[in-house]
Amino acid sequence: MRPLMLSVPAAHQVNTLAACALLSALCAAPAHAQSFNEMASESSAQQFYADVQDRIRASTHDGPTYYFSQRYEMTPEIEAAIEAQERDEAIVSGLRADPVFMRYWNGFWDHYQARDAARPGEFCAATFVNLDGSVTLTGWDRSWEGGLLMFVGRDIPRPGQFRQITATLTQNDDPAATVRIFNPPASAAMPDAGTLIFAVPSMADALAGTEDAQQFVISIENKEVFRMRWQDGREARNSLRRCVRQR
Repeated sequence: MRPLMLSVPAAHQVNTLAACALLSALCAAPAHAQSFNEMASESSAQQFYADVQDRIRASTHDGPTYYFSQRYEMTPEIEAAIEAQERDEAIVSGLRADPVFMRYWNGFWDHYQARDAARPGEFCAATFVNLDGSVTLTGWDRSWEGGLLMFVGRDIPRPGQFRQITATLTQNDDPAATVRIFNPPASAAMPDAGTLIFAVPSMADALAGTEDAQQFVISIENKEVFRMRWQDGREARNSLRRCVRQR
């Protein structure tokens, strides 16, 4: 490829020659002399310092000097904002010091048998609870290998009577599954929370697919009604397996 040729107008040739002469002089300067960049930087710093001093003496309210020297007065709005922030910080500090709240904030598992009269190995259950609600996996008796996956949350519908509805469940990045599920009325113990119950055909298969960190999202009629993420799912799986081995 041929090099790109640029023609310089005659009127600019003088400036070009002058620039070349200046560069030649700088390159020929002794090694101990200041470089052009150093001189320019020192000159700029001196000009900035002189400008700051002039503005301070003149008490002008523009430029950086204004922000260096101005004294601010606290307005009622600023005072109210600071008080609100201090209040919020005190509330957060108090909550962090509350072991009960932090237990729900972090989430925890509870392992038990879902029926008081259950024999060893029957109705083994594991429930994960946090501030979003709870997820329970329970099942097994001596004649049934299936189970139930139950969700409790404040945005879940609370019907007047037991009903069957269609819902869409998404777990982690798996494809969404739309199935028929049960939606009972709210219990007296938790009147502000609804419950959804999914049938699990095989508890053994459900446990085999249990992951350590698992997210559940449930939608009804294209509206999200529940979202929760658990951790330590493998520990819950192992606890359920130990329970059922007692049958």
